[in-house]
Amino acid sequence: MPRYPEILAHHSEPIDPALWEWLRVKIDHVLGLSPGVLMILLGTVIVLFPVIVMALLWRKRRNG
Repeated sequence: MPRYPEILAHHSEPIDPALWEWLRVKIDHVLGLSPGVLMILLGTVIVLFPVIVMALLWRKRRNG
């Protein structure tokens, strides 16, 4: 039996709410962007990365 069960206890949320609130506030403060703008930017990066990789591979295959 652990000596400190309160340390090992886990909450029901997938992420610690206090940690998430702290991270959200820090990210908003550092970037100075609203959550909607940040979501659009991250979504664009997530979509563009595989498109750029595929375009580079297609170009390499075509020229190679």
